[in-house]
Amino acid sequence: MINHKFIYSFALLLLFPFAFVYFLYLGIKKSDFDQIKNRLGFIGQISKNNDICVHCSSLGEVNGAKELIKEIGKNNNILISTSTFSGRKRARELFPKIDVLYFPLDYKLLVSNWLSRINIKTILIYETEIWPNFYKICKKENIKLVIINARLQRNLHNKKFIKKIYLEALNNCNLVMCKSNYEKQKYLRLGLKNEKLLTVGNLKYAYNFDTKNKRNNFFGNYFLMASTHDPDEKKFLQVIKDLNEDGVSTVIAPRHIERAKAIANFFKNNGISTNFLSNNYDSVLNGSFDFRSVLIIDTFGDLQNFYSSAKYVYVGGGYSKRGVQNIIEPSLHGRPILVGPNIDNFYDEIMSLKKLNGILAIQDNKGISDQENIAQHIDKYRKLSDEDLSEIGEVARTYSLKFKDIVEKYLISLKEKKIIN
Repeated sequence: MINHKFIYSFALLLLFPFAFVYFLYLGIKKSDFDQIKNRLGFIGQISKNNDICVHCSSLGEVNGAKELIKEIGKNNNILISTSTFSGRKRARELFPKIDVLYFPLDYKLLVSNWLSRINIKTILIYETEIWPNFYKICKKENIKLVIINARLQRNLHNKKFIKKIYLEALNNCNLVMCKSNYEKQKYLRLGLKNEKLLTVGNLKYAYNFDTKNKRNNFFGNYFLMASTHDPDEKKFLQVIKDLNEDGVSTVIAPRHIERAKAIANFFKNNGISTNFLSNNYDSVLNGSFDFRSVLIIDTFGDLQNFYSSAKYVYVGGGYSKRGVQNIIEPSLHGRPILVGPNIDNFYDEIMSLKKLNGILAIQDNKGISDQENIAQHIDKYRKLSDEDLSEIGEVARTYSLKFKDIVEKYLISLKEKKIIN
């Protein structure tokens, strides 16, 4: 039988030329050559002697970890690593005085060079990004390695090849801090020992909306589709048409804004006009923008400004393999929420809200089409008064506020385990 280590190493060897060209292309496209230099282990001058590296793969992870980073940074020098241009941009916006680097490609020589140059003692990985060589070298160099807000893909333990690679890598961790007991059970099924696991809670409950920058009072009669993935727009097409006939507009924020043009073309081909936020920013913010159909948010960082005034919110991803996106942000804004069938990413959070009637979760119904199923669930919200909708939203908000001390819980656990000062 071929060894899984050999397969992984051989795959890395084959992929290197493609990875090099891809990140070189991104560097040229974004005029950001750190994209290729950092990934190859080359790092310029760092402003501080840093103790801790917090790795946040992309923009969403940076937002999710920001409150913890703020608190840890009070007593430690922090470096942030990320894997995307949007993640780096967001980290620099939030933390202009902190060094922000791209994460290295998972080749032993590149990882060793990257780690030797940043010279840190502890690495916190936000949500589960597993890189076997990186994890192994951290263990060898006595660098503390902890996964925070940890989660795993559903049924990963059934994929034998990936299970072997992941389990071997995870055994190099000092600690895996799970966001729920549901996620902890996945790690146990994968084969990780209980002593390496700790359930702390979901760091996304630390989400803090900046009320001083609140710019969302321009109108309040729209259906918000947040963090959508393909095929969300296709599944909701008829619902969007029906709502529009009732005078309810739709605002769509794709999880990846590069999908914005494709979404606009899809609606155009189906007889629905669209507008981009980037083309109408001032009029939307000052309340003079008048539209009758679909507004597409094609800018970074503006989704939060649309939550509080939404009539109700669909949180996307539940019809994709990726799974439902963050339901905690809209819940803290007190809005009624609807999600698709694949709720694995936020299973505990959604099931808890379902018991309180604080969310609508669509379940697969083989007797009717997805479009009909969605329409039936939306109709439940459409028939309710604004007062009833506010009550549902308040249930979700009250529940989520119960966990507002989540950052403190992480800090206590990290200090007790002697991971941070």
